[in-house]
Amino acid sequence: MDLALSLTGKRWMVPEETCNPQTVVKEIALKRDLCNGELFDPASLQDIGKAVERIRQAVKSKEHVGIFGDYDCDGITSVAQLVRFFRRCNIYPSIRLPHRIHDGYGLKPKHVEEFTANGTTLLLTVDTGIAARDAVDRARDAGMNVIVIDHHEMQEESLPSAIAILHPHLATPRLSPLPCAAGLVSLLLAALEGGARPEKEEDRVLAAIGTIADIVELRSGNRTIVHDGLAAISLLPDGPLRTLINGVRSSDAPIVSRDIGFRIAPRLNAAGRMDDPMIALNALLDGGDALGILDHLNTSRQSLVEELFESLLAALPEREYLPPLIGLADERFPPGVLGLLAGKLTEKFGRPSMVANITGDTCTASLRSIPAVHITELLSRSAHLLTNFGGHAQAAGCTFARENFEELTAALQADIARSVAPENLVSTLTIDAALSPSAITLDLCEELQELEPFGHGNPEPRFLLQNISIQSPRLVGNTGKHLAASIGHLRAIGFGLSHLIPNLSQPVDIVCRININTWNGRRTPQIVLDDVHHVQVIEKRGPTMGPPSCLPLNLRHGRSNRSNGRMCSRQEMQSR
Repeated sequence: MDLALSLTGKRWMVPEETCNPQTVVKEIALKRDLCNGELFDPASLQDIGKAVERIRQAVKSKEHVGIFGDYDCDGITSVAQLVRFFRRCNIYPSIRLPHRIHDGYGLKPKHVEEFTANGTTLLLTVDTGIAARDAVDRARDAGMNVIVIDHHEMQEESLPSAIAILHPHLATPRLSPLPCAAGLVSLLLAALEGGARPEKEEDRVLAAIGTIADIVELRSGNRTIVHDGLAAISLLPDGPLRTLINGVRSSDAPIVSRDIGFRIAPRLNAAGRMDDPMIALNALLDGGDALGILDHLNTSRQSLVEELFESLLAALPEREYLPPLIGLADERFPPGVLGLLAGKLTEKFGRPSMVANITGDTCTASLRSIPAVHITELLSRSAHLLTNFGGHAQAAGCTFARENFEELTAALQADIARSVAPENLVSTLTIDAALSPSAITLDLCEELQELEPFGHGNPEPRFLLQNISIQSPRLVGNTGKHLAASIGHLRAIGFGLSHLIPNLSQPVDIVCRININTWNGRRTPQIVLDDVHHVQVIEKRGPTMGPPSCLPLNLRHGRSNRSNGRMCSRQEMQSR
């Protein structure tokens, strides 16, 4: 095994400067350039005036409105916000969320025919539509006006013939970082109803859920959307949204972004992955039995993904023999979990992955990537092998003929090999600072909470603890996959790390997050283990673009032998 890698096969990116425990949180905030209160301006959206005018006209004339969304959490929470708005206006729109298997992604002519048949005169497409030129043309020819609200990659030379397109790239200035569809809808509602609009708490929470679930960068306006949504949770009136959130609470602690990302969003996504996304929409809007069905679907999804992922790992070669892109296709892979499987592969092995379902002569694939590889641009360079494709920088989907699988996989692998050095195709953990266990106090944990919301672009801070003795490691959890232990006076938990217990008899270096454990009204600091290193060699990068070097840690002082280095910025990390 590469000595530069941890026991889980990751490369640690360690800051070369020491930190003062008294100022570590302030230093992290400065490095990340975190600012609170920044807002996206609805007026910056190119067609916001046209969209507002047309919607108000439809409300005034009591027109038949149609809404077409996506089957993921962003699409569902976006549609929920729009439906709630129209219901406040005493308009009950026709809603269509595509079935992942029967319909596939995106607005299609057959969906337009459905809206035409029920008399729709205004159609809003949400989290989709920017590439649906043929379908939007069909709607226009049928006498419908279409408003597209989307944030996916767009081609300016082939925009759909909608009367209004709300897209971050068509804003002046461009919205940065890009909001998701739920964020765009919140801007539209702000323009329609103003800041003092009724029932705004539910809408703010929905926008926050969609923003976290879609893994957009939590900076600037996105950070504010999530911050305001989390703050609004405590103000929610009784109703389905409050019931959903209360159902996932594990303690009386406030809901944070991690709760949404790991407990709430997966439940909403489970409907579209395992069954019908309308189940999730009904749960948000009306509650009832749909809430219980979501829990059942999410449990089934968890079991299915775990089983399939274990089978994928068994089919792969050793890490050192993996290609630049992991490509797998099988009839057994359900379309609803392709993205989850691809994401787990990329997270584990630090390289792009493509997992495809085979149905007849067609492959439907989801791809996930690392910051160094823009996966949608990668697909565009092999477009001649694809039926269609679309996505973002690090997540995409495509369909192609089954006979093209081998050629496509080889082309993508060769493309990556030309631009990314093999030694950079490895999972990395970026460490914010080195601490001693004695510095981990309840006060520090509370100070770290000021950096919330955490997510993409503002991850939970990770800390290096060196030469640590881990006491009483033991298996915990129903499946025995987690470990619990003590580090001095601190409780430690390591999710999915029980296999490392045999390596913990000697002092080790660990990477961890720290948070507050709340139990029976008692709050104590807790260590959440992320990784373990039993060899005293830590990965460092200098300021050059060359291959990484391995430098021994000076365990006594907690810094490397190199004195003129610095911690890589997130932008530098992404460029590599």
